[in-house]
Amino acid sequence: MTNWMEYLKIAVEHEASDVFFVAGKAVCEKLEGHICPMGDVRLMPDDTELIITEMYKTAGRSMEHYLTCGDDDFSFAVPSLARFRVNAYRQRGSMGAVIRLVSFDIPDWQVWGIPAEVMALSEQTSGMILVTGTAGSGKTTTQACIIDRINRTRDCHI
Repeated sequence: MTNWMEYLKIAVEHEASDVFFVAGKAVCEKLEGHICPMGDVRLMPDDTELIITEMYKTAGRSMEHYLTCGDDDFSFAVPSLARFRVNAYRQRGSMGAVIRLVSFDIPDWQVWGIPAEVMALSEQTSGMILVTGTAGSGKTTTQACIIDRINRTRDCHI
């Protein structure tokens, strides 16, 4: 099995949105909404346990909550690569994880097709704005673009 970090590096190169580490399956990445295997080797339960344990070490986080409750959400960053949001869980007695890739770079809102009316929300000075949608629909990207605009155009606390 290739080092789990290598899978993340490849997924970043491929501009994948997610990487899946599931016992009994090959490591997969989500590309343009499609889940695609990243090789032929199926992970065994010992493999996913080792991978998830290493992710916790990389994040500097205790596994206590995960081991007690059976699931956990946390994040970590790899300098010069990306940030990663992890959902670790137990499935059929084995450990598994889905990792969302989050770029360090704030994307251009126009390239991503975020409407100008949405970006104008950065001019609001009070109230609460909800950004909702399905997984992978652009909630984090939209929020990052709005907050970036606020940071560039106003001197205020967000």
